[in-house]
Amino acid sequence: MEKILFVMNPVSGGIDKDETILRIHWLSVREKFDFKFRYTTGENDDETLQAEIDWYRPDRVVACGGDGTVLLVARNLINTDIPIGILPLGSANGLATELTIPEILPEALELAVKGQVSRPIDLLRFNEKYLGIHLGDIGVNALIVKNYAQSGDRRMVGYARHLFRAFQESEQMQYTIKTPGETYRKEGYMLAFANARRFGTGVYLSLNGSMSDGRFEICNFQEIQLEELINLGLTKFELFLDEEMYSDVISCKEAEIEINREVDFQIDGEYIGKVEHLTISTIESAVRIIVPGGEDEEEETGIA
Repeated sequence: MEKILFVMNPVSGGIDKDETILRIHWLSVREKFDFKFRYTTGENDDETLQAEIDWYRPDRVVACGGDGTVLLVARNLINTDIPIGILPLGSANGLATELTIPEILPEALELAVKGQVSRPIDLLRFNEKYLGIHLGDIGVNALIVKNYAQSGDRRMVGYARHLFRAFQESEQMQYTIKTPGETYRKEGYMLAFANARRFGTGVYLSLNGSMSDGRFEICNFQEIQLEELINLGLTKFELFLDEEMYSDVISCKEAEIEINREVDFQIDGEYIGKVEHLTISTIESAVRIIVPGGEDEEEETGIA
């Protein structure tokens, strides 16, 4: 009998998880798998999750929450053969959007429990200390994440309330970006470090990125208008709002960034703090995530 560990963030997205819990119980009877829950608390989550994994030895682990919950699971399963399923229960669910995980709960749960195709996913390492799986950034969006977290409102509408405040408080930054091949000097209101191509809202950062290519994209927002900021936070359209806005992109395997002052920094929706220096590198094929697909798709994409 397969063993599945469900790691659930009880406050993510401001969503009641009772329906999810009941559906998991029902599905376990139908599909005949053993399962356990591990609820996050925000305190010592890595230690308690690792202890649970070591003791329970699950065949797969399902992250029930947003990008932060997926990252928590991923960093405790680096270089293991245990696949990760995703139940997108966060506010924006950026990683699930990128990997085309179904938005409808029953479909996402079926995939997480029964899916047999898993894709190798890179992780990003920041300052040799922090890990990221989807998107990190400095500047205006990190300030929004900071204010959003401090408010305690986990809904998307709570995120929206802080757009205007962050826009008013933000000042343009200057930074030097060093990659193995070149040095760039830029300025802007936001610098994003993308393991994926788009925000959780569906708006693209770049067209050519991949979570499995051993590289990441540095995306500079030299100018940002209030209307564009609102769209980044609230729209679900999968298109460029202004192609020029997303054209300042550097693709690399590692980088070092010096900023002219201390600025806000966030990774996967978690506010980290103020930084004025960053090193970024990739951990290639660090984890495997269950994605939609069948035998034909598996042969075409090389995932298994």
